[in-house]
Amino acid sequence: MNYEELEALEAVLAFVNARDDTTDLSPSHSTDASSYSVPIVPDDAVWLSEVTSDKKGICEPTSAVKQEIVRLKEMIKIPGRNRSRDLRKLETLQLQMEAEELQQRIQELRYTKMPVDEELLHPSTGTIQRPDGGRLDAWLGLAKRQKRLRNEAESENEYLRGLVQSQMKTIQKLKRLFHNQTVAKKFPSLVRRMIPTFVPDNGDHGLKVLERLGSSLNDLFLETDHVFQSNGFSSISSPFSQVNTQPLSSSSTRIEVLKCDVLPFDYRTLAKAIMRNLASDYTSDGKGKHIPPNLDMKVAARVDTLVIEELMKIQLRYMAVRHAEDNREVIVLTGQDELLEVFGVAVDGIKLQERSWCVLSAMSPGVCLLQMCMTVTVQAQPLLKDRREFTNKVYDLIARFEQEMSDSSLKEVEHELLHAAAQSGVS
Repeated sequence: MNYEELEALEAVLAFVNARDDTTDLSPSHSTDASSYSVPIVPDDAVWLSEVTSDKKGICEPTSAVKQEIVRLKEMIKIPGRNRSRDLRKLETLQLQMEAEELQQRIQELRYTKMPVDEELLHPSTGTIQRPDGGRLDAWLGLAKRQKRLRNEAESENEYLRGLVQSQMKTIQKLKRLFHNQTVAKKFPSLVRRMIPTFVPDNGDHGLKVLERLGSSLNDLFLETDHVFQSNGFSSISSPFSQVNTQPLSSSSTRIEVLKCDVLPFDYRTLAKAIMRNLASDYTSDGKGKHIPPNLDMKVAARVDTLVIEELMKIQLRYMAVRHAEDNREVIVLTGQDELLEVFGVAVDGIKLQERSWCVLSAMSPGVCLLQMCMTVTVQAQPLLKDRREFTNKVYDLIARFEQEMSDSSLKEVEHELLHAAAQSGVS
């Protein structure tokens, strides 16, 4: 029994007591027990004001809720809005309106249409009991509806999660396809489908090779001017590109790649970008452990396996260092690579000794002259016996590979610097 029913009960008792007092004071009062009766106050008379106030309290918010629902339905049709948020709010308001209508119906049944059970009316004790079956059924129905809606929402969320996962897989596939297309554009002269993939190789043997290569970087830098003068490259200051192949012996061939270009960048900025492009994810366990201490700050090291579909699989191990001089930057690189597969055939014993010099000098403020000389000595003794034609194809493939790799690396650096300049101009 709630507080309102207690107040109603007190009103009935007060009415009964007042009637008794009036009967006792009346001169025509009769002491006959059969003439004594307790008047039963109808529910409508006792709680009429309460019903009226309840109806007013229910109808007013219901009208406001209906107006809000109509407004939300119109807002959902507007493109660009957050429809999921509006749908959730709309569903909440609809549930609220249904709950208010159920509560109003319960009040009407309770105060106007529900018959009073005479067996539940006890005048001697002055208590009135009312069945709550209608209210319980209404709340049970509302709870079942809410549970059903929750199950439907969970099912929809599960479907959306699956859809998002499938979309993420599709996005990954598209990214991989775009990457392959970009790589194919960088290497148009090799084959129709050349997709290089770097596979990290952090074995102890590769780290030992890096230590041995690092000890020769200073000597390689000292040879820069001599190399450029010996091949006549120091006198060239206009765009130029050439690839030379020279047999050294029956088991070795030297490939030389020469390139000269004029670029609209500061030479120091270009040198830093080239070093970032040469560097990889390789990091030593301790400072200077695999890198000479005097070169630690300006060294790029890499130990990777480059896989090119159906063409070759080559293990790259190189170190590069940058030296700053007056009006020029010098980047020298030394590497010891090994060819593992060629045209899908596993090979053993094909070694590549690589040495590169890249000189960046200032022609004018903001204009840089790039001069690069790359030599690769290929040792291919295991392929000599009755396989001279195959060996020549391997030499040609390596020569084109070295040229395309250098050109693509330079294009990537140019794109990075142009993008950075565009971003700084926009900001």
